[in-house]
Amino acid sequence: MEREILLSLAFALFILCPRMAGMCAVLSEMSGVNPYSIAVVGGLISIPLIALMVYVTIKLGVGYAIALAVATDILSALATGTFRLRYGIEIVLIALFLWMGVIVAGKLAVIIESVFR
Repeated sequence: MEREILLSLAFALFILCPRMAGMCAVLSEMSGVNPYSIAVVGGLISIPLIALMVYVTIKLGVGYAIALAVATDILSALATGTFRLRYGIEIVLIALFLWMGVIVAGKLAVIIESVFR
């Protein structure tokens, strides 16, 4: 039971990322724990984390929310013993591209909206 709780916590940290279903499968495969158990328990655990992400986004902005998502991804990998430097670098690079996408999307949306007016 203790292992299921730890893995569910790890999944709850991954759920802040679009890779959540894939990570649930990976966690299940590497541990032999039922993937649906991880998804349900992890989903419940993630509820306050999602609320925290909303709070951070509203109060501090998208940049801090992206940084929090990077931190939770790394914490999850550390908790499951799957962290590798390469994966950490990939997470940071993805976050940088996401941040650039947020900036470009905001500016481009204004331009496109003005074309349609």
